[in-house]
Amino acid sequence: MNRTAVNLGAGGFVSYMEDGGATVIVDDGSMQLQEAPEYDEKGVLRFVSDNFNITEPERDIPLPLGADQQSAIGASGQAGSELQEVFYPEGAPPFYDQLAEQYGYPAGVDPLSGPRRFDRPRSDLPTPQELRDTRQHMLASALAAMEYGPRTAARVGDLNELGANRLHQAMDKRNNAVGISLFKQAGINATPAQIAQMVDKTILDQLNTILKRPASERSYKSPPSGPDVYFPRDEYQRFIRDH
Repeated sequence: MNRTAVNLGAGGFVSYMEDGGATVIVDDGSMQLQEAPEYDEKGVLRFVSDNFNITEPERDIPLPLGADQQSAIGASGQAGSELQEVFYPEGAPPFYDQLAEQYGYPAGVDPLSGPRRFDRPRSDLPTPQELRDTRQHMLASALAAMEYGPRTAARVGDLNELGANRLHQAMDKRNNAVGISLFKQAGINATPAQIAQMVDKTILDQLNTILKRPASERSYKSPPSGPDVYFPRDEYQRFIRDH
């Protein structure tokens, strides 16, 4: 399935595929298929070894391994966060600044424990807390795919969901898959900042789709494609616990 197209100017267009391959239409109108690249799959055991510091791996990107790294990646969309300069170099606005400026979300919100973590500009939009979780899963999985390979990242993501409520499992696995797909689109030479830009844009695009829904179709469910930006809710629209 085609995921995105890039104008190459005089060179034509390239349409990236969900599995990482690409169809290139060159300037004479002919079509060339490029195979998906071969990824270096390091495997779950290597992931676990690195995660628990059984070895001391050399790496240049912040990885979604243990709880501390996961928390740092989740917080990285906030101004002044530990990883802000990694994902938003040269003064690029972090994720929550974009939400405040473009969509009217509260500025400077703490999405985990702040008093405005449930505030949003329209009642059917996801809360800052939900968007943090969505972004964390997408970005963490993309970075894991970059370092360990897409299949390894998917397997690790599945293992992390063991014991979770099935509805939360479905949400997280969907967002993990979207993040891995974005890494494939970006390519193996993408930087963490480029990956973060794609993740943020994909979430904002989903918000745009939700905002366009007529009043009769508004709900706390995401569109069928793209990231899932809503926590599971019960019949009274209260969050369902994840365990």
